[in-house]
Amino acid sequence: MIINRVLAEEITHKVMKVIPYNVNIMDETGLIIGSGDLERINTYHQGAIEAINQGKMVTIYDTEGGAKPGVNIPINFRNRIIGVIGVSGKPDIVSPFASLVQVTAELLITQEFLFTERRVREQLKEEFLYQWAFRIQEYDNAFQTNAETIGVNLKIPSKAIILKGKKTKEIPYMLDDEYYIRFSPDTILFIVKDDKAFLKRIEANIKKSSSIKIGIGNTHTIIGKSVQEAQKAIELSEKLQLSERLCYYDELKFIDILSHAYLENANICSIFKMLEKHPKGIELIETFKSYYDNNGDINSVSKELHIHRNSLTYRLQKIEAITGKNPKNYKDLIQLYISYLIYNIQKE
Repeated sequence: MIINRVLAEEITHKVMKVIPYNVNIMDETGLIIGSGDLERINTYHQGAIEAINQGKMVTIYDTEGGAKPGVNIPINFRNRIIGVIGVSGKPDIVSPFASLVQVTAELLITQEFLFTERRVREQLKEEFLYQWAFRIQEYDNAFQTNAETIGVNLKIPSKAIILKGKKTKEIPYMLDDEYYIRFSPDTILFIVKDDKAFLKRIEANIKKSSSIKIGIGNTHTIIGKSVQEAQKAIELSEKLQLSERLCYYDELKFIDILSHAYLENANICSIFKMLEKHPKGIELIETFKSYYDNNGDINSVSKELHIHRNSLTYRLQKIEAITGKNPKNYKDLIQLYISYLIYNIQKE
């Protein structure tokens, strides 16, 4: 720990508010870096140099060698002299203030050190959490040592929960073994052990009307894998326009695997692209989505789309005429659904 000029000026300012004497703060070499007398800054204080060399208080009674009468006391931090504080004036008068000023200075220095130390630890922790969140390789000894340094137990399986939305409120109450990283103003990653208990806290913190999506990965020892799953869950939910707020990757895993398996199949990929080019393409795509979401129930689809059953039948026939796939035929329906998934995933 060293006394910088900003800290020296702060100590000088605070001390001189309560005592009617000039105060000088010198660094470990005796250079004045803070003083009520601005002309003395950046000059060497002979009394301070003697106090450093002797390791004790030095009293100056007469003006000599550029020094003025006063008392100079070493400032100690963890059994090391890091500077000197001087109180100018007749020693017999200012001496009673000297010890008080020394204690005040050392308290301010200790406070600044603890604040800086905490800030450094928080920065190291944040940097580690980012590395942890995106690392999908096995943890080596160096990485485990870094985790132990900031109190993270890598051996406990955890899962990732990602909040995404513009109406996120304050961070919910966090337990000692829970962590969070703010990816952006609208996206927060949480790393937790028990997702059910944590989700209750999150839900209590979110307005029901908000459009926040919550992606939930599976439990993994390598947390980066769970982070990827939580991100993928939100991505699929958004692209497929799913209404659920909670997006469990475990429930969407089948869709993820299925879509990637057919992603390079030109015939499957082209079905909905071909449908989109039709003048009524968007309407027909919305009809198919409603038809699938409602498990082919004609009454439910008609009600949701606000159309007559005959109009729905006409639209389904139109989809078959354009794509060559009949939504009422299970085999064709599967191909249509896979194509619909890929169509949405490939859209910007």
